[in-house]
Amino acid sequence: MHIANIVAALRDRGHEVDIVGPVKVSESHQNVPRSRIGRLKQSLPPTLLELAQLVYNLKSLWQLTVALRRGGYAFIYERYALYNVAGVVAARWFRIPLILEVNTPYAQAWAKYYGLKFPRLARAVERFVLRRADHLLTVTEVQRQLIEREGVEPQRITVTHNAIDPKEFAMARYAADGLRAELGLKALVIGFVGTMNRWQGMPGFVGVIGSVVAVDPEVSFLFVGDGEERPGLQQRINDAGLAAHVVFCGRQPHSLIPRFVACMDVGVLLDSNAYGSPMKVFEYWSMGKAVIAPSVAPVLEILTDNDTGLLIAPGDGQAMAKQILRLATDRALRARLGEAGRKQVLAQHTWKQNAARILEAYASLSEPSAPRTKVAS
Repeated sequence: MHIANIVAALRDRGHEVDIVGPVKVSESHQNVPRSRIGRLKQSLPPTLLELAQLVYNLKSLWQLTVALRRGGYAFIYERYALYNVAGVVAARWFRIPLILEVNTPYAQAWAKYYGLKFPRLARAVERFVLRRADHLLTVTEVQRQLIEREGVEPQRITVTHNAIDPKEFAMARYAADGLRAELGLKALVIGFVGTMNRWQGMPGFVGVIGSVVAVDPEVSFLFVGDGEERPGLQQRINDAGLAAHVVFCGRQPHSLIPRFVACMDVGVLLDSNAYGSPMKVFEYWSMGKAVIAPSVAPVLEILTDNDTGLLIAPGDGQAMAKQILRLATDRALRARLGEAGRKQVLAQHTWKQNAARILEAYASLSEPSAPRTKVAS
């Protein structure tokens, strides 16, 4: 979705963008199904997966070479992936700049959360790519610091947090009552949207739900998304006798996410990793929802406690339950936090603004020769 929205924002500004990659990016950026490559990655043993990622550089380099031979490109805009050096090589062969988007420092992050079979090689490749890109865009100040420690000069790094499309996340387009009734939701809805990974603190939601409904049984919890932690969470909720208060909707097309967020009164995030920019916070804000989030460094970059949201210690279920109950009885506070968050996301965090920062990064490398810029992504 990040790639599709960046492409759309660049095109909206009048630039030509050609897409080179392993899977088709939806032109409407409305629904990106799980690809065959994604399913293959899940099924391969870790050693084979890492070797396959290395070998895949051959196909990527061939695809880029075919595209770049058509000529007329101002720069390559690439989303960084583990072991991927094709963009750096192609940029040097064709003598055009490479602007690299780094959403995750994979050699560092995956070694921590998943483990790597070739950690020293992954770190060396990552350092090679980061140092040779002409400019880097990353999603948090935390990641900027990680990249600088790999030997990249500060002036070659721009921070662009995650973002939303105001046309897609337009509050006036969505009425909550119909879907709330369809899903059987209660008077107050606490929502979570996203991938249920190990750094999200998902098991802790069982205690949160139990503590909240013991005080206020007219609260529902709505989980939209899927991931490795979902089966265990559902089982624990069932075992605790809390299923009547919880609705799981599973993986949804991104075009439907605003409709689900519209059903919520409060958007929550119990925990997060120490480097990433949580998309869900921006999407909650875009629909005017009060947010409860952990006080990890990336969240502290964007959220001010008691102004644009409420902070808790990372993974602190008791604190989250307390804040949910506080918001349950204070409609005015919910409205104030939601409005402040919406104003902030519209002012600072749209894909259109991120596209402008990409073009500013390009301009800092070389003045465009024409007002229309052709980009290989």
